[in-house]
Amino acid sequence: MGVLFIISGLQDSTTVFEAAERMARSGEKIDLLFTEEACRHVCDPELVGSLSFAGGVFCLESDLEQAERENLVEGVRLLEYSGWMELVEANEKIVSWT
Repeated sequence: MGVLFIISGLQDSTTVFEAAERMARSGEKIDLLFTEEACRHVCDPELVGSLSFAGGVFCLESDLEQAERENLVEGVRLLEYSGWMELVEANEKIVSWT
C-alpha cells in the first residue's frame, strides 16, 4: 500500500512533486495520477523524467485532449475510470492536489 497523489490543476511550482519525492525517499510507495487540466503535464518530458521516484505515473484518459494524447511522454500509463478505482483501492492514502 502507498500514497496516491491525484493532481488536477496545472502546477506552476514543484511543491507537490517535491513533497511526493520526500515521501518516496522516506520509504513510501508513491503513485501520481494526473486529471483534468493537469493532464498537460504528461506531455512534458522533463517533468515526467523527474518523477522516476514514483511507482507509477498515470493520466485519466478521458481528460486527455487529442493533442496531448499525441505528445504523451513514454512511460505514462493511461487509465479509464475502472483503472482509477483500482489505483485508489491499491493505495491506503490519497492526497488531492489542485
